Amino acid sequence: MAKSFGPAAIAMTAMLAPLIAAQPARAAAAPPEIVDFLVQDVCLNDNGNIIVGMIPTDARCKNRRDLTSADRMPYHLTKVVPQNAVDCGARRTIRDNILWQYQGNARVVGAVQIQKDACRTEGFIPAYFSVRWYDDQFAFIMGWWSRGKDGGTVGGGISSQCPKGPHSSVRYFRNWLLTSRTVPANGAIGNAVNQKKSSNIGLSPISGPCPDDYPSKVLALWTRGDFTYSSGKRLNTILSHPYSQVDPSGLTPGKARQMERTYWTREFGQVRWEAWKRDDYTRSRDGKSASEMAESFADVGTCSKPFELKGAVTKGLTLGPVEQINGIYSQVATDVRTGEKHRWIMATCQDMTATIAPQDPKGDPMPAVQGITPRYWDFWR
Repeated sequence: MAKSFGPAAIAMTAMLAPLIAAQPARAAAAPPEIVDFLVQDVCLNDNGNIIVGMIPTDARCKNRRDLTSADRMPYHLTKVVPQNAVDCGARRTIRDNILWQYQGNARVVGAVQIQKDACRTEGFIPAYFSVRWYDDQFAFIMGWWSRGKDGGTVGGGISSQCPKGPHSSVRYFRNWLLTSRTVPANGAIGNAVNQKKSSNIGLSPISGPCPDDYPSKVLALWTRGDFTYSSGKRLNTILSHPYSQVDPSGLTPGKARQMERTYWTREFGQVRWEAWKRDDYTRSRDGKSASEMAESFADVGTCSKPFELKGAVTKGLTLGPVEQINGIYSQVATDVRTGEKHRWIMATCQDMTATIAPQDPKGDPMPAVQGITPRYWDFWR
C-alpha cells in the first residue's frame, strides 16, 4: 500500500518552484511518521484521485494519502451504536481528522459535527474542533474551539514552551501531551511529565506575556499495539493515557482522580475517547461516584473492552489487568513506593470507528469555518 502527498502539499511546492529551481535539487521533506496517526486517510485510484465512499480498511484500497483541507470528504467517522439501533429522528455525531492548511502553516483538526437527524440529508453543524500538532519531541493537542455565540469560544493552556516563541503558536504547544514524536514500537511504553498553566475557559492572547510559572503538572503515558474496536475493525493503535496530575517523583499520578485516554490509528486518526475516574472521585454537579457514572453509561453498550496497558508502566507505577465487574471496566493502579492502591474506572467512552458515506456523491465539503472567531487561527500563527 503506497502513500503520497495531498493537493495542499503539492500546491505549496508549486508556489516555491521558482526558488527551488535556483537551488541544487533536493527532495521535499516528508512529514514525520506521527502525522499519519493524527490524520485520516483517503483512498486513491490509479490516477491519484480520491475514491468517494471507500475507506482505508477496504481491501480494494491499494493507494492512499492523508485527508487535507483542500479535499472533499469521501467518508465520515461516526459513533458505533448497538446492533439494530434505529438512528432515524436521533442526532448523529460525526468526526473527521484533517490536515488543515492556513496561511502556509499546517495543523491537524479533529472536527466534530452534528447531524440533527441521521436519516435526513441536512447539512452538518460544526460543534467542536480540536487542534493537534507536534514538535521535536512530542505530539500534542494545542487547544480547541467550541460552537457558541459571536463566533464560538476557544480554549487551551500555555505550556512551558512559551519562552521559545512567546508571541507565536509555540506558546500553545504541548498543552496536552499525546505521545512521542517518534512513533513508539509495538509494546513499548513511554512517559513524560508536562508543565503548563491551565485554562478551562478562554485562550491567553498570542500577544500576551508568558506566565511567571507553570503550576499544572501532569503525567502522560503512551504505548502502541493492535486493538479490536467496537465496529470489529482491528487496527494498530497508539494509546495516549495522560493523568490529570503527577506526584513529586514524576512517576505516579499522585492525587489525580481523572484521566482521559485517546486512541490513534494510521487509517483514521483519532477514533476513540475514554474518561476514567479514580474510585474516590465524585462529580461535583450531581454527586455521582465513578461507579455510578459507569453504571449509567454501561447501559448503552457501545464500547468494547479498553486497550490493556498493564505492568510496570513507570519505575513508580504498576497497572493491573483490565477487569470487567458487573459490566464495568476497571483496573488497579499501585504506587510502588508507598503501596497505595486505587481502582480506576472507565466512566464513559465513545468509539468512532463506524463510517458513513458523504451526503454529496462527489464528497462533502470541509467543515464550515466562516464566522468562526479569529482567535481560533492563532493556533496556526
